Amino acid sequence: MKVIPAIDVKGGKCVQLVGGKPGTEKVVIEDVMGVARRWQDDGAEIIHMIDLDSALGTGNNERLVEMVAASVSIPVQVGGGVRSQEKVQRLFDIGCERVIVGTRAVQDRQFIKEIADEYPDGIVVAIDSVADQVLIKGWQEGSGRNLITVAKDLEELPIFGFLYTNVEVEGRLQGIDPKPIQALIKATSKPVIVSGGITDNVDLDTLRRMGANSVVVGMAIYTGRIDFRKAVRSFR
Repeated sequence: MKVIPAIDVKGGKCVQLVGGKPGTEKVVIEDVMGVARRWQDDGAEIIHMIDLDSALGTGNNERLVEMVAASVSIPVQVGGGVRSQEKVQRLFDIGCERVIVGTRAVQDRQFIKEIADEYPDGIVVAIDSVADQVLIKGWQEGSGRNLITVAKDLEELPIFGFLYTNVEVEGRLQGIDPKPIQALIKATSKPVIVSGGITDNVDLDTLRRMGANSVVVGMAIYTGRIDFRKAVRSFR
């Protein structure tokens, strides 16, 4: 199981939000490039970047994503506001290894089919949920669709896998809710990347035993609750 560091970017800075809500910043670091190089030096096998401005429709940090992709020797997977074929193409062109698509994947099956066919194993579908409902548009709206239904509908496409985030526990450092994660892992043969609420090594061990392909950690490594360097070695 890979332990993947999260770099969420807002206003050109690395931030960590509670529940994904603007204005709840618990961590703000100006030097995004330094953060990326730090995680690489600590053993990261891939970096997970989310452009929060793009997700929320308040701007974009593509240039910064490009600079990070160029400055590290490990792959970068990036998401946030990826809702057009042109954007997908741009992100691959600037050096990203995988592109995460959420809102448009949930709302438009034909779109996700076309880009998955064009970039097989390069697309990760983000399923962000509260309770059983999948959220869209930077977690600001409900989609009216169910977590397992979305996964079953899309798993036959040549996507890399699913990124599942439990928005209810995201950034709160109160632990994971294993039930929906277990249900999703059982429902799909695709790799499942888990994010949201991961607080300590107990959570990491639980996710490994459940069969998670990889986990994205944010708040816990920025606040020192998880020693990233040790976690990478322990759970590899």
